[in-house]
Parts: sequence; C-alpha cells; structure tokens
Amino acid sequence: MSAVVPVRRGRLAPRVLVAALFLLAFGWQAFGAISNLLAWIGLATAAGGQLTATAWILLVGGIAIPVVGWIAALVVGRRRALLPLALLLLLALCVSEALSLSQYALFLGVIGAL
Repeated sequence: MSAVVPVRRGRLAPRVLVAALFLLAFGWQAFGAISNLLAWIGLATAAGGQLTATAWILLVGGIAIPVVGWIAALVVGRRRALLPLALLLLLALCVSEALSLSQYALFLGVIGAL
C-alpha cells in the first residue's frame, strides 16, 4: 500500500505559479468566447431576432471548454511533479483551443445554413 505524500510548502509555490500562468491563457480563451456570445446576441438583436437554441448551446459550450479543460488538467496533475503538471496544462490548452476552433466552425456552419 502506498502512502500519499503531501506536497510541501516550498514545492507548492511553483505549482501555483504554473497553474496561474496557464489560467491566464485559458482565461483569454474564455474571454474570447464570452465576447463572441455578446457579439452574436447584439447582432441578433440588431437584426430583430433571437439566437436559436443551437446557437446558445454552441456559444455557451465555447465558454465551458476552457474552464473544464483547465480544471480537468489540474485534477489529473494534482499529485504530479511540476514538469508533468505543466505538460498536462499545455496539452489541455491545445485540446481546448482545438475544440473551441471546431465548435466555432460548427457554429458558423449552422448559422450560415439558416
């Protein structure tokens, strides 16, 4: 049976710094998704209509992707050393960006089809 070794205070600060730096990248991605949502709401209102349920799902999903990605990487990497944690966060950021671009392309395809 293996014992869980707690992270010492001296080793916690670099981990928090790495997580905070990646939070900036994920936050920038979430900011972009929020601005997309607000822009499309404004465009629909200016056109005298509303966003469809599909548009709402896709746009809100775009906000959720970076949030879920950052949290998932932290949960998976919480007991790992600094370098594996940073690599997990980098992988999560890449996956989050790829999913966001795919989601945005799908959104534009759905809106263009209407």
